[in-house]
Amino acid sequence: MRILVFEDTYDILELVKNFGINLENTEIKQYWDTRDHITRIDEYNPDILMLDYYISPITGLQLLQDINEKVSQEKIQRPKKIIGISSSSTANFKFLKFGADASVIKFELNKLEIWNESIKKK
Repeated sequence: MRILVFEDTYDILELVKNFGINLENTEIKQYWDTRDHITRIDEYNPDILMLDYYISPITGLQLLQDINEKVSQEKIQRPKKIIGISSSSTANFKFLKFGADASVIKFELNKLEIWNESIKKK
């Protein structure tokens, strides 16, 4: 499973490791800003895309809207799942409203269904 994360405050790989999730068949790549987001998504070709809301130069919501537009124009392939991971429940609701498959408070990433196929270490 290939996961691409746009998050500017917390190291998501470390956060997920602290939950004891088995990442043996998982590759996580993180960008700390949203510059060149379409190119980055297209080149990495993630299965799962995680978006923080409060990130610059454009917000995660604007990034999601841009992805939706590019997918409808058949310029990029949509990741299998797009997940909002803001620390704000209001921001996460906006992700869902604009087409994200799921959203979660970033400190509760372990509750996502994507980990169900992974065996917990702890």
